[in-house]
Amino acid sequence: MKSQNLFWGGILVTFGTLFILRNTGVLFFSWYSLFRLWPIILVFLGITMLPLKSGIKALLSLATIAVLFAFLFTSSSRWQGDNYRWDFSDKWAETDEDYGSDIASQYFYEPYNSEIKEATLNVAAIAGDFELRTATEYLFEFNQDGNIGPYIFSSTEQSDHRNLKLKLRDGKQNFRRVINDIELKLHPDPVWNFDIESGAAKIRLDLRKFKTQDISIAGGASSVNLKVGDLYEHTSIYVQSGASSITLSIPEESGCEIITTTVLSSRNFDGFDKIDKGYYQTPNFDDAKNTIKIKVDAAITSLKVRRY
Repeated sequence: MKSQNLFWGGILVTFGTLFILRNTGVLFFSWYSLFRLWPIILVFLGITMLPLKSGIKALLSLATIAVLFAFLFTSSSRWQGDNYRWDFSDKWAETDEDYGSDIASQYFYEPYNSEIKEATLNVAAIAGDFELRTATEYLFEFNQDGNIGPYIFSSTEQSDHRNLKLKLRDGKQNFRRVINDIELKLHPDPVWNFDIESGAAKIRLDLRKFKTQDISIAGGASSVNLKVGDLYEHTSIYVQSGASSITLSIPEESGCEIITTTVLSSRNFDGFDKIDKGYYQTPNFDDAKNTIKIKVDAAITSLKVRRY
């Protein structure tokens, strides 16, 4: 048995069976919970590369499929929330008619004062469409329309540093028809750090108006479009992803280096010189006033870094 046939055969059998069971009502799971299991593809691929007999590889593939099904069966009950909706007074409704729609809204803001010199925004994106491109007079604003939530917002202060955190409250969610449109706004004066965890999310961050120091994005099947400016001397970007599309836009005047570890991924680094395996630099890196350091760990990803 060829390794390639074993790999694709295992993938097709697994996901085909899951689709049949879900469509016939035998097993319920959310598409998002399935997206989170994208590393199963790497497991199947790894099995095909092991120096073992075909029979042993087949047994390992079957064992992997069994573990996947066991996970879905034991965890599916936490996602069975199609008849539940929320409002934001900590009440739960049992049917759509209670609200007339499965879409709800949420809004948060954090006041700004001039003593805040640095801020860190921690966001668990989960799923949906996240966008940041506009400044505000507040330190931070959050607008959401969707059927995921509610989100919990917290703010802590340490000297002149403000730490802002957004996460989902534990509870039953409806992921069969994901709608989650979120707009973020920031004040342009502080130095900003970002720590974003995403699932099946579309993330669009236009940070040209903001001083950005550290940006960390970790996720699975996501689309990431990140544009940074030159308002801060040294910017670090770290992206960890799988089965994603990543586009990073940087100023042409800034010096930039890329360190990347990618598996089965495409790369497009126009305007960069290859220094070593997985290591790239722009010609002006040593002389530029502002520098941007990018590190990417990705699998099955389309990675593009462009200069504007």
